[in-house]
Amino acid sequence: MKRTLSLFIVLCLLALSLSFAGAEGNAMNPGTYYGVGNGRNGAIVVAVTVSENAIENVQVVASQETWNTGSVPVKEYPALIVENQSLNVDIVSGATISSVAMLNAVRDCISQAGGDPAQFNTRVEPEIPFGDCEADVVVIGAGGAGMTAACKAAQAGKSVILLEKLDILGGTSNYSIEGFGAVEDKTHLGLGSDTTGDMLAENLTAGNPNGTAAAFDVLAHNNGAAADWLRSIGAELTVAGGQTSAASSREVGELGVTIVTALIAECKKAGVDIRTASPATGLVMEDGAVAGVKVSVPQGEYTIKAGTVVLATGGFGANNEMVASYVPYLEGYKNSCTVGATGDGQKMAEAVGAQLGNMDYIRVNFTYTTREDGYYYYMGCLFNTGAIFVNDEGKRFVNDQGAYGVGHKVVEQGGSGWAIFDNSIATGVADVRHYGDLGLYVCAPTIEELAEQIGVDAQALSETVEAYKGYVAAGKDEEFGRGMLNMTFDEAPFYACRMTCRVQGTFGGITTNEKAEVLTETGESIPGLYAAGECANDGTWGANPAAVNIVFGTIAAQNAVEYLG
Repeated sequence: MKRTLSLFIVLCLLALSLSFAGAEGNAMNPGTYYGVGNGRNGAIVVAVTVSENAIENVQVVASQETWNTGSVPVKEYPALIVENQSLNVDIVSGATISSVAMLNAVRDCISQAGGDPAQFNTRVEPEIPFGDCEADVVVIGAGGAGMTAACKAAQAGKSVILLEKLDILGGTSNYSIEGFGAVEDKTHLGLGSDTTGDMLAENLTAGNPNGTAAAFDVLAHNNGAAADWLRSIGAELTVAGGQTSAASSREVGELGVTIVTALIAECKKAGVDIRTASPATGLVMEDGAVAGVKVSVPQGEYTIKAGTVVLATGGFGANNEMVASYVPYLEGYKNSCTVGATGDGQKMAEAVGAQLGNMDYIRVNFTYTTREDGYYYYMGCLFNTGAIFVNDEGKRFVNDQGAYGVGHKVVEQGGSGWAIFDNSIATGVADVRHYGDLGLYVCAPTIEELAEQIGVDAQALSETVEAYKGYVAAGKDEEFGRGMLNMTFDEAPFYACRMTCRVQGTFGGITTNEKAEVLTETGESIPGLYAAGECANDGTWGANPAAVNIVFGTIAAQNAVEYLG
């Protein structure tokens, strides 16, 4: 009802503004006009006040864009447009859809007023720092690991420059929805948890045989302190996931947004020199040690002389050429990570003799759906609440709630399939209802009719559903060992959503030791060079990246500070 009422109000405002639209030519009819742009998460509604020849005010009336990403152009564009009397502003890299939607909404208002949007086309040059300079520490990449390292080094009294090639901060950390692995933090201890770091380290080592016991020991004995620190700087983490993790509540927002927002504020408070739209292009070496970083901006290239450098550039999932070079059958696959994850740090480190390891450890997630206009949505909630997954033959072939290895099995069968569920999920889960409003799935009164709609063999799909209903009744999935068996398929109508694999992350990279020091092919550390986060092959084998970012970002900063003396 609220959504319908909001849409009605928007339409009324548009009708009102259209009624005042007037004369032809460049002169505009003074007044306030309302425009709508199609944002990443829904409509962006703006109110634009104009005089005959100028844009007097731009106000965002409504927006659902994601905080720290899509919210950046929504927040920054109004003042830029009015101050410069121009719509020719840079698209915010990392928030392209939101940027275009915002500008289109303003263009719409100008057109309604009888003006020509093209008359507001003076180039607005972004203010980006340029010129050779110095710093004690340069951190490359402003995700969770990079901002942690920058903040910690600055709090230790060092001058710090934080470089981010995109226009937004947070990297892939912005999209984290997992729990934050933590034991022995103050909150868990206060609740009487008896899970220790030793116990967690043992479990992590047993569950991840490709990782290293030493790395898991570091993670398990430092993630509690990391959670305490995040809470101390304003990240509202609540206890969740039993005795070994923390998370943010629905009221606060998703985990990644909560952590990134707190880190941005703390970096600014600590005096970190944050430079967005400033990609590093290479490391400067002197006598075998790191001596600085080369940076490329529109004005040209400049050099930052530095005593230490921390690489925190993330993975390379957004670079399909690089992905396919390590896992050929992923050639052509789209990704769900930040557009900045293109392997820059790995390339820079390799160029100065660093060892790269486990580069073929690439995670693929099969729980995405893509609309015809190219927008894609993470649909993990479907399987978490009961949906089953079938291939184009109408058959289950994996544990629908399995770990990341499931994605590669889906790729083997063509890279896509169908989530099948009943009305109890479609109406009982808020996120799924929202996806229904977006038209992301189809509906039919029977399983057979649903199969016909999606082009799947009706008999095969019916047999699959009947077999699954038997597993639900027996309380055990005899075929694939799925744990949650809560959907009975006895509440019509029935639904299907097309699911497609996307590269979610890469967890090999620059080989480091437990001090976050970058190692050469012979196992020696490169003086002054550290790496943390998804770009590092640190031995944690992708176990709880959110916690790994903070723990090893902190360790990188501590050892960089110690190296500087």
